[in-house]
Amino acid sequence: MGNVPTKLDDGSYQGDSRTNTSVSSSSNSNTSAASSGNRSRHASLVNAILNSGSGGAMGSPGHSRNVGPYARKSTREREEIKERHAKNLVVKYDENVDGGFMAPFGCYSFDKLDYDSGIVRGLIVNRKLAPFYTPLQDFDDSWSRMEIIKIVDGLPLHASFNENPEEFEDVPIGNLRKPNFDYLIDKSLPKKEKRRLHSKIFQARLYRKRMLWQEKANETFLEHKIEARKNTSKNKYLPSDDLKYELYKNGSECPICFLYVPGPLNLSKCCQQPICTECFVQIRRADPHFPHEEVDPTQPVTDDSEKDPNLLISEAANCPYCATPDFSITYQPPEGRRTGLGGEPPYKFTSQSQSAVENSEKHGVLTKESPLVEGDDLKPAKSVHVIMSDTIRPNWEVRLNKERMRLARRSANATAIHVSNRLIDPDYNNDGSGNGDSSPVGTNTSNRDRSDVTIEELENQMLNEAIRLSLEDKKHSSSRQRK
Repeated sequence: MGNVPTKLDDGSYQGDSRTNTSVSSSSNSNTSAASSGNRSRHASLVNAILNSGSGGAMGSPGHSRNVGPYARKSTREREEIKERHAKNLVVKYDENVDGGFMAPFGCYSFDKLDYDSGIVRGLIVNRKLAPFYTPLQDFDDSWSRMEIIKIVDGLPLHASFNENPEEFEDVPIGNLRKPNFDYLIDKSLPKKEKRRLHSKIFQARLYRKRMLWQEKANETFLEHKIEARKNTSKNKYLPSDDLKYELYKNGSECPICFLYVPGPLNLSKCCQQPICTECFVQIRRADPHFPHEEVDPTQPVTDDSEKDPNLLISEAANCPYCATPDFSITYQPPEGRRTGLGGEPPYKFTSQSQSAVENSEKHGVLTKESPLVEGDDLKPAKSVHVIMSDTIRPNWEVRLNKERMRLARRSANATAIHVSNRLIDPDYNNDGSGNGDSSPVGTNTSNRDRSDVTIEELENQMLNEAIRLSLEDKKHSSSRQRK
């Protein structure tokens, strides 16, 4: 393999000129050429490790993680996705189902609303999940019909926002109509600080946008309510007095948030406990983590960065009531209150129509005691839909694999840095100081021989690491294709 330099001094390789004055100038040039060749080969091997941990497998064509859900998105693309999600969380009065809405009232912070809003909206429209309702802080069975209607008329669409949240204090937001806000960031700042400030400004701007979007929806709601009171013509999206009373005459308390919402509520499949949709969407899998192990005080603690990334797990959510694994809920929509999307306009709902449905249930063929309908093909009158917490966050496995990839890349980077240091200075781990000048002149030949062996071992180690990452990458790719 040729001789290799034993020390990096002042940014240049000096070869053996310090320890053997009899070496000719031609030997020096040969040593320099060999050193240059080794450095080039070592650098390419280090790059192979880094590239195999973050991209294709050892440069193999047509093999990349940048496909499907694993595609690397730009900062702007990620921000646009977050904005679209925030818009889906705006409560609009004309998007209602059975007296409820498609977006949460705002009992919890925005950070916890990371569910797939498209899936949740679809489940609500299809009556597989209870809608989001405007909750009551308190409920009294003695309230009269007029009192309930008056209370409902004063309910807002969404909880009020904090005008000046502490986390965004002194954070500039600029002109919200302009998508680019880089002019708010000092260009002289370090790159890491720029990224941190960019993220903070985006969060502050998104919070302000959400507040403005919801305020606009609130204003539209109030304007149409005032117009409906003045004019004889009814707004088809506004509920009738009968619907208001029907919704809130029997308030159901959610055992988690202790707020009163119209029934029926979702029920936990395991223990049949009620839970409102606003609380259900908060329940999610644990973030990716290593399995909890019993710590042996006699053994050194292993850092997470040194563990196998494939050991990462993401445990399914447990029932908040009985702690049963794989939490899921069921929902039976109201029989006589099918209004809004997929039903009759809310303003047409009457208590007579509700009474008619109740009478048909009591005296008709289809009753709770007789769950089957007559005919040649007997089918269940009601089909129970089971919704798991994973149903509204289907990307949990993608998140887990991404975290495994991130740890694998970090491990590969650490290995490459460690190996490159040993390549530059073969005494890196031999004497603890990396000082090659401390060796006597007579040991130069043995040092060079030992370095040759060390270099060969390191090259094998680097190749093995690159191959391991390549095989792991192919394994993830094949598993995604099978799915």
